[in-house]
Amino acid sequence: MNTISFDVPPFPTYITGAEDCFKAGRKHIKRTFSVFDLLIVKTGTIFMCEGGFNYNVEKGNYLILSPGLEHYSFKPCEVDTDYYWLHFTLERPYELKRVNEIYWGMIVKQERTYTEPAKQTLHIPKHGKFTNEEFIYQELGRLLSLNDTNTPLARLKEQIIFQDLILQLQSDAISIPTSAEQVAKKAITYIQQHYQRETLKMDHISKELLFHPDYITRCMQKTIGITPMQYVSSYRLQVAKQLLSTTNEKLESIAKQVGIHDRTYFSRLFKKIEGITPIEYRRATNRKGK
Repeated sequence: MNTISFDVPPFPTYITGAEDCFKAGRKHIKRTFSVFDLLIVKTGTIFMCEGGFNYNVEKGNYLILSPGLEHYSFKPCEVDTDYYWLHFTLERPYELKRVNEIYWGMIVKQERTYTEPAKQTLHIPKHGKFTNEEFIYQELGRLLSLNDTNTPLARLKEQIIFQDLILQLQSDAISIPTSAEQVAKKAITYIQQHYQRETLKMDHISKELLFHPDYITRCMQKTIGITPMQYVSSYRLQVAKQLLSTTNEKLESIAKQVGIHDRTYFSRLFKKIEGITPIEYRRATNRKGK
């Protein structure tokens, strides 16, 4: 299980943290902790094991150790390794999931109203690499500078800075698997492989890609300017035009081959998109071929 999923608000609660160093040859102790432990490596590599999985936490990488799971170094640091540790807890239940179990596009659970706040589900990989190290180290510096200030205001500021760090982890996670071009490409490939299914629906595409339907739609519109189901219709007619111009098959047969079992609907859709009927298109292409 390589991703931590939880609802916000409330956000994770920061407890305490510090900057430390493992000298070459040193190892992290074996323990089972009662809170989350976020390790962020500045130089070197920490070799950690948790729940039977080994992680090489290198420079610019982080690892979130979960409460209740035993963790330890599976081998000592090879060089002096500078790192940060931050302890935090979650006030609400969380889940440990595999990446392929997550709808990455479904972050928003509820839009805000006049009386209720917006609600989101965050999916934070346990192990990852920062895309903006400068921001991370700057915020860590701000966070840890408050350690020596024992006032209620300092404790509140810590929570605000820690929330920004958590949001950066979420932003990094989304940027990896969910670029609009990659999602659109996967959707197009799936449609081209399954366009002959009369029952092809948005739910099928969503289930195959493991993204929320709305997110796939936004990616397609951003990338090629049309929705997934508009592309289904467009691709079906593209194949149909090829069959109309190269074969003598009946319209009903061609319609079924492209996933449309209603000849009347096929003709109506064809004229709506192409501006002429299938028969008129066939006649026009036959004349050009003579």
